[in-house]
Amino acid sequence: MRIRLNERQPHDIEFGIIYGGIGVLVLIALRFTPVASLLPGCVFKGLTSFPCPTCGATRAVLLLVHGEAAASLSMNPLVSLCFMVACLVFPYSLLAFLLHLPRLSMELSVREHVVARVAVVALVLMNWSYLVWLTMR
Repeated sequence: MRIRLNERQPHDIEFGIIYGGIGVLVLIALRFTPVASLLPGCVFKGLTSFPCPTCGATRAVLLLVHGEAAASLSMNPLVSLCFMVACLVFPYSLLAFLLHLPRLSMELSVREHVVARVAVVALVLMNWSYLVWLTMR
């Protein structure tokens, strides 16, 4: 794996701005509107009585919005961490874009791509196992 600073190319997609912007918009929506009360319950959990891999995601983000990071992490650790990272990457990506600063980039070998994909699947499965364990207690 190589991490380096690259100049932005005209064809580069700013994923940090896209995902971070979505995170910030979700923060604003959940903080200032009653959108959480309008959301339906989990259909998967209703049919199987087991939580889906994203069960508790909305509640976890709501807890983050209200500054309760520890409670958010206990509700759904993976969603909480991903949301926090997206919100932290957003200002960096926006400043790098607006000020034409070099961006951090990571180059992975083919083997490292495979390892990263397996790691993501393992993280999702571990998070899901944790959610099932919470339901069984």
